[in-house]
Amino acid sequence: MRPIWTLEEARQADQEAVSSGVPYPALLAQAGLQLARFIQARVPEGAVMFLTGPGSNGGDGWVAARHLARRRPVTVIPIAEPRFPGAGDWIAAAKAAGVVVGQNPVSLNGAAVVVDAMYGTGFHGSVMESPAGPWLAALESGGHPVIHVDLPSGVETNTGQYDGPELNTLATLTMGAVKWGLVGYPGAEAAGPIVVADIGLPGHGQASFIDPEWAKRHLPRVPRLGHKYSRGHVVVIGGSRAMPGAPVLAGMAALKAGAGLVELVVPESVLGRVAVVPSLIVHGVPETADGSLQVSDVLSRLAARADALVIGPGLGPTAPTALIEVLAKIPVPAVLDADGIRLYAQAPKAFGANWVLTPHAGEMGVLLGMTSARVNADRRRAVLDAVHATGRTVLLKGMFSIVGSEGGRLMVNSSGSPVLATAGSGDVLSGMTAALLAQGLPPDQALALAVYWHGWAGQIGEREQGLSMTADNLLDYFSPARHALEQEEEPTSVTYWD
Repeated sequence: MRPIWTLEEARQADQEAVSSGVPYPALLAQAGLQLARFIQARVPEGAVMFLTGPGSNGGDGWVAARHLARRRPVTVIPIAEPRFPGAGDWIAAAKAAGVVVGQNPVSLNGAAVVVDAMYGTGFHGSVMESPAGPWLAALESGGHPVIHVDLPSGVETNTGQYDGPELNTLATLTMGAVKWGLVGYPGAEAAGPIVVADIGLPGHGQASFIDPEWAKRHLPRVPRLGHKYSRGHVVVIGGSRAMPGAPVLAGMAALKAGAGLVELVVPESVLGRVAVVPSLIVHGVPETADGSLQVSDVLSRLAARADALVIGPGLGPTAPTALIEVLAKIPVPAVLDADGIRLYAQAPKAFGANWVLTPHAGEMGVLLGMTSARVNADRRRAVLDAVHATGRTVLLKGMFSIVGSEGGRLMVNSSGSPVLATAGSGDVLSGMTAALLAQGLPPDQALALAVYWHGWAGQIGEREQGLSMTADNLLDYFSPARHALEQEEEPTSVTYWD
């Protein structure tokens, strides 16, 4: 699988390469060559302007400028004195190749593309208060097309924190592996499409992307002699007078993700509004005065016969804590989503074996006792903390969703679409995950495969329906999304440049 690096892991990869006999100048030369090739492929004509900083990020820019100057006009504007190893020789070679060195103030007008090689992995603090600040402001006001080197200047490597402007970004070319700042917030927005350049660095780390080969390998296969019970039995526990549709979405998603039998357990008063899908078996059980599920022997018996549960879709904020305490005694894998997570937060000791949590940032904040803003300020750390606190597998939903499991292993999803930011999308994901649990996948694999498949359905749905797609429409794209997984098609948010 393809790694995602922290600042410390990126530096370790550099050190391992040097220790194995690849000197720093060779790494710099390869990074600059890859950058030049990428710029030429992406913007094949017109003048190129480089904004270079003092470190190795700027060094990559100088090397790329030398290569491009042989075929097109190239200007380099150093925003600070170059300090990378061998800077004098590299800069002399660039000038000899025809690179023009601009002096402040220089207009950015006339450049077909501006290359941001000002700051890379080592930057901390406010970029707008740094020497790069005026240049970023000029790029914003002029709307100039920009390619970033390694990270957009000012994006913090481990978290994605960034106080710079929104630019007309064509892509970010990152060296060796994606950095966490490119999948954190708001760095992911600043980065635009992410392209990874292979420069010969060792490829390992604590975290990795869910990649096409892995997804295909873990897709459950339906045996020719299988039957509905051997394909997995899912029971969805949820619904309320205010939200009767959520368990239906979860149940249909479980069926379309391969479960052989799906039952819904809902309050009696909404039974008539929910029992409209012939493929789903629906049970009405006793409820509280305000229409939420009540603990009962019937509910417990129905849950106990499942291979996997979904707890939470549409439960509502008044569902009793006792519900989660009773269900925790049933030795069945379960997906906790929405109000199921809120119930767990109220009774954290009532946590069943092989339960998984699927919070968005707000629900993660409830689990960890912090605001959603703090969660999003360091999503990687939030997942690690939640896994440590619960001892279970956790999915933090959002753009570049993160799956965390015991041992600190992290898997990040690169599929997805803005159309998934819609009511009911999480209910669909919870049903998919339960179906994969019911078919025998362990929790971390079930979550990772479900979120990757779900993201692919969103990508295909957006292509077919645009931004008008809703959660129930998403179900129509499970089959073409599975086909994409079987064909090992690549998501478009992160690509790899050889």
